[in-house]
Amino acid sequence: MKKLFTLAAIALAAFTLISCAGKSKNAVASTQKEETVMKPAASEATGMAAKFMKSTEKTKEEEKAHAAEMEGFEQKEALYESAARHGFKLGTVINPQNLQKKAYTDMVKADFNSLTAGNEFKAYSLLNQSASQKNENGMPAMNYYNADKIAEFAQANGIGIRGHVLVWDAYMPSWFFREGYKNDGAFVSSDVMKKRLQYYIEEVVAHFEEKYPGVVYCWDVVNEAVADGTNECKADDPRRVRTSRGGTTNYFYDVIGPDYVELSFKYARQAAKKANANIKLFYNDYNTFYSPKREAIGKLIESINKDEKLCDGVGMQGYVGGYGQQSGCMSANDINLFKNAITFYSKMGLEVQVTELALRNYEKEKAEQHAKYYENFFKMLAAAADETKSLTCVAIWGICDNPALPKNDYSYKMNGPYCGMFNYDCSKKPEFFRVAKALE
Repeated sequence: MKKLFTLAAIALAAFTLISCAGKSKNAVASTQKEETVMKPAASEATGMAAKFMKSTEKTKEEEKAHAAEMEGFEQKEALYESAARHGFKLGTVINPQNLQKKAYTDMVKADFNSLTAGNEFKAYSLLNQSASQKNENGMPAMNYYNADKIAEFAQANGIGIRGHVLVWDAYMPSWFFREGYKNDGAFVSSDVMKKRLQYYIEEVVAHFEEKYPGVVYCWDVVNEAVADGTNECKADDPRRVRTSRGGTTNYFYDVIGPDYVELSFKYARQAAKKANANIKLFYNDYNTFYSPKREAIGKLIESINKDEKLCDGVGMQGYVGGYGQQSGCMSANDINLFKNAITFYSKMGLEVQVTELALRNYEKEKAEQHAKYYENFFKMLAAAADETKSLTCVAIWGICDNPALPKNDYSYKMNGPYCGMFNYDCSKKPEFFRVAKALE
């Protein structure tokens, strides 16, 4: 009987400790529900206590392994300070949800000096259809509520923002291009759409500069305009500007015309000057380190800058490794290709920013290999920055592990569940310290 009470007491302690752990257990909440519910039966209490002891032993093993990994290493400065000595900012991604997580915001404040909103600065998030329909001047109306929350956090903590993004064909609502901003309205003329686009860009740039002066230090003006294959662009277009994406029409191309990218940069430069803002303008895309897309991006930027320098640099998204699968991940050749691409764009007189880095890994068992890959990748970035003097920001989007992601989840495919420098609870992984070493 005494043994049963002892076991129940252990179970109660387990429950209390697990409950207090709070944020550190969110990553596996769905698989550990049985550990957070008290069960009165002695046999169940025994099982619960055993699970708790096993969990404690596992944690101690992980701590021991982590200590061995980091033996003799002392982090002397914030990670963004280490990056600054190579000439670039260190950034990550944020959204309204993780703004509410203290562990995440503490992580950001400790080691990052640049932020990018996941979706909240994009046109499809800002545009307000009903308000646009009521606008007497016929121009689009925006709702900045969620974007402002992010900007307020950045301003309060002295962190810069990469504005992402002014013009992107993906997920754009067709009503933005239609008469009366109606879902079933006729498409407007090219001239009307140019006025709408110019107004939109000027309003958005001015909003953030006036309300949060100097916080947004650059904008991705256009995102992913270069097609991967010739089936989504005109065969005779060396810029390979996409006319469609996955079977969906690119309305910017279709309504405004094939020069919509160049016009977007013209409007953005005018908007920055009008707002008296010191803002750099970037073209952003994925697969920027693979040929022939790399060369097509070069042709597009040459076209943008043919009369005056409107595009200051290239944003290399940086999703590295197999898409949704381990095959192709952690390839040494990708590191070489990435460095070659930085050099390629640098020789064009452009700044380079790594804007959405995710070093993919789908298998927990490859943790040690992934940590080493992270170190090698950042050694390459530091060397490229030192050599070219053109790398000005590295923003990591695959920042935290998320082992609970289902395989059909978008983030699972884009990042991988074990892609991060941090665990799900925002505690540092060996990858973090490997990066710190690489930037020494």
